[in-house]
Amino acid sequence: MRKKYSEGDIFIIPMKDGRFAVCQVVCALKGRFKKAFSFGVIRLGTDDTNVEDGDFLSYRYGNRQRNVIFTSPENLRNGTWRIVGHIALTPEKEELKVFQCAGHLYRGDEYIRNLSQEEYGKFNALGVAGFELVQIHLSEMKQ
Repeated sequence: MRKKYSEGDIFIIPMKDGRFAVCQVVCALKGRFKKAFSFGVIRLGTDDTNVEDGDFLSYRYGNRQRNVIFTSPENLRNGTWRIVGHIALTPEKEELKVFQCAGHLYRGDEYIRNLSQEEYGKFNALGVAGFELVQIHLSEMKQ
């Protein structure tokens, strides 16, 4: 059974160390990038029932701090990552829908414009992490 998901949905990722990551969907991409979605992590812990809103945790990847992860929606669709609620995105989180891919700027599925090479580092890059890399990112986050 394929489950629908949407921007603002809160979901739980079980971590390999026994903790849980409480996450929120930022971009539920449906167009040309439909095989990916982005999310932020609100909280890490041993309790998977607290779904309060909060700022996204950050992690270091390469030489940049990031707070949005792009990955496949398959674990949302198949129920491995449980959707447990929905909280509307704050204006700050709405801004995280803007990303660059191959020199082009997007806001979710909407194409905005070409980027100059100097602008590439100013935006989140659509780089789809496999599920193992998602686990690594989660383990590196600090509360």
